Amino acid sequence: MVAHRLRKAYSGRDSDHSPPSYPDNGDDLRRYQDLYKAALAGDWETAEGTFKSDPDAKTARISLGPETALLLAISMGRTQFIKKLVQRLSPEDLEMTDSNGQTALHFAAMYGSLDVVKTLIDRHRTLTQIINAEGFTALHTAAIFNRKEVTQYLTLKTTDDHPGCPFTGPKAGSLIQALVWSGSYDICIRLSKIYPDLALTNELGLGMLEALTDKHSDFKSGCKLNFWQRCIYHLLPVEVEHDHTPRCLLSNDVEAPQVNPQIPPTSTTYWTRVRQWSIKTAGKAQDYFAFGAIKCIKDEKYKHKCTQKLVEVTCKVIADRLTPREINQFFASQNILRRAAMSGIVEIISICLENFPYLIWVKSTFAATLQSAVALRQEKVLNLMLEQSAFTKALSNEKDGCGPKILRSAAKLSPYPELSSVSCPALQMQRELQWFKAVEEFVHPQVREHKDKGGRIVGELFTRKHRRLLRDAEKWMKDTSSSCMVVSTLIATVVFAAAFTVPGGNVDGKGIPLFLNERVFMLFAVSDALALFSSTTSILMFLSILTARFAEEDFLRALPKRLILGFTSLFLALATMMVAFGATLYMVVSERFKWILFPITALTAIPVALFAMLQLPLLIFMVQSTYFPRIFHPKKIW
Repeated sequence: MVAHRLRKAYSGRDSDHSPPSYPDNGDDLRRYQDLYKAALAGDWETAEGTFKSDPDAKTARISLGPETALLLAISMGRTQFIKKLVQRLSPEDLEMTDSNGQTALHFAAMYGSLDVVKTLIDRHRTLTQIINAEGFTALHTAAIFNRKEVTQYLTLKTTDDHPGCPFTGPKAGSLIQALVWSGSYDICIRLSKIYPDLALTNELGLGMLEALTDKHSDFKSGCKLNFWQRCIYHLLPVEVEHDHTPRCLLSNDVEAPQVNPQIPPTSTTYWTRVRQWSIKTAGKAQDYFAFGAIKCIKDEKYKHKCTQKLVEVTCKVIADRLTPREINQFFASQNILRRAAMSGIVEIISICLENFPYLIWVKSTFAATLQSAVALRQEKVLNLMLEQSAFTKALSNEKDGCGPKILRSAAKLSPYPELSSVSCPALQMQRELQWFKAVEEFVHPQVREHKDKGGRIVGELFTRKHRRLLRDAEKWMKDTSSSCMVVSTLIATVVFAAAFTVPGGNVDGKGIPLFLNERVFMLFAVSDALALFSSTTSILMFLSILTARFAEEDFLRALPKRLILGFTSLFLALATMMVAFGATLYMVVSERFKWILFPITALTAIPVALFAMLQLPLLIFMVQSTYFPRIFHPKKIW
């Protein structure tokens, strides 16, 4: 959203600056046609010949833009051509612009070529301060078009001087928003420390804190990691350097603090230095040896640290600059808490409430936040907001003409992203019931029975909104149970027959198996019996699902429990059947092939492993959703 609006403003024509007008250059277009092609292709020999015969060609406008040969070459990324041409141009020539007022540095920042940017700045130091028709410097351009390396470099080379004043001028809001959108959080932290008012700048309806609400995936609450990734995440040492400020980021009248980024000023003891050296060495070793997934997890953790630090810095600036009344107006006008609740960013809400606890008493702000958390099924946000005050309880029981607001939000169907995060319709229905029941328990019983203008209570609204999902859940349950029952029946048939046709046969006239005294025969007998009992249990569970009534309440616990038991029994039956088959095969051929044990073990493990890999995640999720629902575990802020 931020990027779209910034790019629209960047390319818009409704600015107060009127684009410069140029004379008709039709004759130049025909005369410099070869130079035009040479600039696009990076053909320096042809261009050099043109420059020798016509020195004015270096700065002639050779396109309808109108662009010069330099601007065309930059737009195509012809680095060697550009370097040779820049040496032939004067610094004043580099200030030439196109119809949008964009210099060669703007084009290089848009294209994202760091070598070209360095070449231009080395030739003309103050080129970074020139603005285009929209008032944007090259730094704005690089940030808006997400050129991170160029943005980092231009941040070091750009000063807060006229005419651009990118850090305190009218376009400072666009800069900080573009930096947030592009993920240049380290730059945002440094700039916010030097220019604190950047945190409060507001342009295009967005400030830095509100722009962060669109970066859900860059916060820890928006990152989904599995068990092993979470273990690695907590072990990785990641720190955000915010005390070390490059000198060229500062304005001319401010001296850079002399800070050693490795050892903080307060670190004076020997053991503190040893500890810091160990952390630094471990970090370097990790950077050297960590490849692939570990490096990605480290980058994710660094982003999480940066975004959290940005929120903390912004809240500190707000507390220093604004009065409590102005703070209430600031959060109400920008809807920061509500936008954070809609995105599920717990960090923004918790840090804001830590710094400004009186925000919970602002009804217009907190009520909308609570309503959005319920409507969009943001359980982490809701857990953070519940049980905090009597005011929260009062908001949860607030009514309008149609009944209790919060309960009606829970009765409606979840939006698609939250609903699709659950794997199947049956579990989606279960999750919807869990949400409704949890919110219903939080609401006063008298409020639950409130009827709308049509004489219907909120429970009837839930039934009407989830009618289609209920049909899909019933169909999925029946189809899954039918398919699994067929497999269970086949397993039961096979293992039942194997119990009466034991490997090797029986002793004549006695019915005693010939391999009865072999230890592997006991393995066969036990596994065959377990396979029969498990498959029979699985058949009964799936049959009970097929004959169930499929009411709404059944999807909360009754049907998921049967499905869990059916899946577990089927998995056990499949595993024990393969064990019985392996034991039988070993008894038959082991006399001739002594080495057959390991191939049999490996081959019998393949179908079991495949079944576990494909079906075990669903089973685990079903167990967690049925026995360990994560809704409503209130967390403390203060």
